[in-house]
Amino acid sequence: MHLTDERTGLEYIPRDECLELLRLRSLGRIGVVVAGRPVVLPINYTVDGGSIVFRTDVGTKFDAAVRGEFVAFEIDDADPNYHTGWSVLLTGVAEEIIDAEERRRAEMLPLRPWAPGAKSHYLRITPVTISGRRIAEPAADS
Repeated sequence: MHLTDERTGLEYIPRDECLELLRLRSLGRIGVVVAGRPVVLPINYTVDGGSIVFRTDVGTKFDAAVRGEFVAFEIDDADPNYHTGWSVLLTGVAEEIIDAEERRRAEMLPLRPWAPGAKSHYLRITPVTISGRRIAEPAADS
């Protein structure tokens, strides 16, 4: 039984289920702040333990990681026919994987870039918070 927000009617997804949903997907969105403004970008990723790992080149996502600032990461699913869906959001700090042993391990993960380019930098988002919410199918009228 999931807890439900009395105000919104949304179900809260427990942390373990959030992690499982993250493992079932490979495309999400990272949110970073650039020049004081939020920017949301798609990334393909994999879950490694309880963290998110992705590859990138030097640029917006890489810059956010080397600054050590908080980022947001989100995945979701929706069914427009039934007006149901869910989302998982995590916040944490993104860091480049530079330790040689960790880097070798990251290179063995099932993570191949979708977009062109070398994507030679491996980044890890270690979550501080993980939350999920679900819009459930309404109960049938009696």
